[in-house]
Parts: sequence; C-alpha cells; structure tokens
Amino acid sequence: MRLVQTGVRWDVVKMRRFLGLQAIEHIEQPGAVAVDPHSPEPMLYFFVPAGTLANWNVPDTTALNSTECTTHVVLPPGHREAPPGPYWLLSPSCGLTPIATLRRALEMALHRPDTHPPIRIDTAAMRADAAQLIGDDAELPESTVLLQLVQRLRGYLMVLVPHAEDRMRSLAHTAEPRLVAQATVGEARRRLDAVPDLTFISEIKHAQALARSVEALCRHAETPTPTVAQERSAPEVGVVQQ
Repeated sequence: MRLVQTGVRWDVVKMRRFLGLQAIEHIEQPGAVAVDPHSPEPMLYFFVPAGTLANWNVPDTTALNSTECTTHVVLPPGHREAPPGPYWLLSPSCGLTPIATLRRALEMALHRPDTHPPIRIDTAAMRADAAQLIGDDAELPESTVLLQLVQRLRGYLMVLVPHAEDRMRSLAHTAEPRLVAQATVGEARRRLDAVPDLTFISEIKHAQALARSVEALCRHAETPTPTVAQERSAPEVGVVQQ
C-alpha cells in the first residue's frame, strides 16, 4: 500500500459504502473506487479529477483534497480486489469519475422518492447456497465448487451487511434488534476479512463461517423492523450473545 497526496493527479470523495453503492447504480461508467473496510463502518473512496472539489457540498460525503491543507490517502495495491485491508471495488484502470456525474448520482441516491421500490434481497437463494455447507444434509464440496460457493457467499455478505447497517439506523441505540444486528454484522465483517490457511480443511471452515453469517443476516433481513411503540415496550438487553 502507498500513502499518496491528493490534488496532484486526482482528488477523492469519501462516503459510506451503502451510499456509494447506491450512487454507482446511477453511473454508467464509474471510475476507480477504493474500499476501507476497517472504519467504524466501511467507506468508499471515489477518485475524481484534481481541483474539482473546491465547492463540494454534497451531504453525507467528505471531500479529500489539498486546497486548504495537505491531505493524503492510502492506496491499496493495484491487484488487490478483496480484503484483508483496503482494496479496490473498481480498478484504477477504470480512470476517474467526472465530478458532475458523481454529484448527479449522489443527488439521485440521496433524494430517492419514497415510492422507489426497495432493493430486493433473494434470501431464499442465499440460504440455499449456505445450506450446501451448514445444512443437515451438507456434504463436503469439491474444491472448484467450494471456490464458487465462497465467491457467492462473499457477494451475499457485501449486500446483506450494508442492508443490515441501514436498517439499524432506524432503531434506538439500546433496542434489542439493533444490538443483535450489530453483533451479527461485526462477526460478518471479521469473517469477510479473514484469510484461511492454504489447506482444504481451513478453506472449508472459512466457507462454513461465511455461510453462518449469511444465514444470520438473512434472518435479520426477513424480520420486520419494529415500530417505536414496540421498541419502548421491549425489555432492556444487557448482554448480546452470538
């Protein structure tokens, strides 16, 4: 990894991963995007042309440039496309995202009408893949099948984790569903960042851990968010176990 100053070849716009993924949906050809999975919540870094962020004022985002003070960002290795550590969601070879394009995409993501259909999460398909590793009738898959399962499970968690984080924001900080979701999300992040030993047994255990996180987050996604009245009537929770 390299520490590089902004404002020379490019500037950077930093935002929550969930918001960034929504913005990417509205960009036909997005430029390079890096991920920091280790912040209090995962963050995305959009690379834009240098000198274009002087009047940046989009809510829920941070402009990283060197206009007022020198700012540096950590660049992952060019080949790294997965954790552990920072990695590229979209390769540096994608170039830079035009600033007007990013602003328009963020405004669309931030001001979606209430009638906009929510993102559909196919928990049935996710559970079916997880069951191949942790179900009652699960059998050890071949190495090629295992690799494909792990890739799909990781993709599921990339969708389920921000979905759970977004739902958590509507809950009181001491609400039981929020505390349970925080524990589940934290465990899923650790499993995403884990790197198994290069042995088949270690890879199986890693895949099974991912499958358990997928199963837990599917249950969370399928559970209706409690109303304020339900939260107030719920007993306080002192310890959360998973």
